[in-house]
Amino acid sequence: MFNRLLPAIGVVGVLTVAVAGSAAAGGGGGYGGPGVFHFSDTSVNASFYDTPSDTYTNVYVDRGQQSFKAKRTPGAPVTEITGTVLNINTYSPSAGTGSFGCWIIPDKDFAVAGDLSSATVNALAADEQPCPGYYFGSATGGKPGLQTSIGYGGGGPGTGMPPTPVNLSLAGTGAVWTNTNNSTDRCQGFSAVSHNTFDYEYATASGSVGGSSGVDQFAQIGQSASMDNATGTPSAACNPPGF
Repeated sequence: MFNRLLPAIGVVGVLTVAVAGSAAAGGGGGYGGPGVFHFSDTSVNASFYDTPSDTYTNVYVDRGQQSFKAKRTPGAPVTEITGTVLNINTYSPSAGTGSFGCWIIPDKDFAVAGDLSSATVNALAADEQPCPGYYFGSATGGKPGLQTSIGYGGGGPGTGMPPTPVNLSLAGTGAVWTNTNNSTDRCQGFSAVSHNTFDYEYATASGSVGGSSGVDQFAQIGQSASMDNATGTPSAACNPPGF
């Protein structure tokens, strides 16, 4: 969703490919069929370095329609939920070790101002709330009706990261960027017309994640909306991930 995440996740409206729809999203046809589908997301991203522990930490939170895949193989079952996902990545250069966690957290743990001027994340990422598979973030196109063009998103349910308290506050710069993208995607007998908007504001994030704390002056608060009008049903050759 965020430009700074391009190497790992992608940019919404740029690296997404429309391929089908979900009955939960509205429109006709049901999951995997034609129809008009609407999605919206609210997200934040922050990264910082904690000197005492020599740890880099990245936090990504997304509220919206979420997609998870049971295995990183074509045809594996897909789970769709509406909710808030918390991703945490850490890495220590001196130790040469890192960890990753993905959890479903209560919506109340993530608050964003309507004008994107501020946001807070106050959550306890606990092992009893793991993501139910490999996460396809919204920026990779992991919506019903969309597939990623660069791989399987943000990884699996986690690498054994222990319950991790997250307490972050983000204050925006007061200037909102708006990106609008219209596209048409075709594969064999399938076609989809998409309209996507993405608003985001740079922000200063401060707080702590587990035992690490820091400040990120280039954090981001974002909100996206998309409409996809799909005609036909994509073949397995067009859509090997199975979305």
